[in-house]
Amino acid sequence: MNWRESEAWMVPTAPKEAWAPRESQDLLDNRALLGPRVSLGPKVPLALMERRALKGNQASPACPGPPGEVIQPLPIQMPKKTRRSVDGSRLMQEDEAMPTGGAPGSPGGLEEIFGSLDSLREEIEQMRRPTGTQDSPARTCQDLKLCHPELPDGEYWVDPNQGCARDAFRVFCNFTAGGETCVTPRDDVTQFSYVDSEGSPVGVVQLTFLRLLSVSAHQDVSYPCSSGEDQDGPLKLRGANEDELSPETSPYVKEFRDGCQTQQGRTVLEVRTPVLEQLPVLDASFSDLGAPPRRGGVLLGPVCFMG
Repeated sequence: MNWRESEAWMVPTAPKEAWAPRESQDLLDNRALLGPRVSLGPKVPLALMERRALKGNQASPACPGPPGEVIQPLPIQMPKKTRRSVDGSRLMQEDEAMPTGGAPGSPGGLEEIFGSLDSLREEIEQMRRPTGTQDSPARTCQDLKLCHPELPDGEYWVDPNQGCARDAFRVFCNFTAGGETCVTPRDDVTQFSYVDSEGSPVGVVQLTFLRLLSVSAHQDVSYPCSSGEDQDGPLKLRGANEDELSPETSPYVKEFRDGCQTQQGRTVLEVRTPVLEQLPVLDASFSDLGAPPRRGGVLLGPVCFMG
């Protein structure tokens, strides 16, 4: 071998493609575009590099939004205590620990609560035991007698329909006779109507309820005995139910007292009936009922209902 051949042997030649490692054609093309490889450190496996690249492409976390609504915890439901399980000493301790106020925790609260309870207790007691006043009327005088047997005879307030106390009216209570409720007729012989002790008219509804609460009723009617033009026949009465009442037609009408032995006397008829719809008397005449009235000095007494 001559020196030319030896020099040619010593000159390095480019590696052949057959010696290069088998890589994908895409990777070789990328390397050709990037230029010569520069070694910056230890070699990193290709698989690890690909995993790092994939991890870097993931989206970064977004900025946190506004805080959501805070849900308050539900109040603790305490079990209801029965009357037997209530500890009185414990209740006193809780009352002492709770400050007084307009509401729990403010001044004056317990005083207002107890004041309301006392007022409610008084109202209930007045309903259970009416006193017969305008603010606390009874249904009938019989009820008033049962609640207060020590009361004397006199004028008291009643409200038979037990509605608004504004339509209550004052009557005479005859406790001596067992608790009769007596309503006075109006002092007018030309028109029969009924008023309370103050002269105010008594409503038809109240009279109806008074009948429903009673078992019997009675009323006296008197007329003078002097003969005259108006007295040309027996006295006839018209009841509240339009029935004709007289000693000749009704067993419930009787001549209570005959004062005609003297010319200035008066005869008294008593109507005492269990048919409560017949009283009070609404008309009286010595002529036929329905004709022009010829009362001739007829006077009506109070109508009394017995409960």
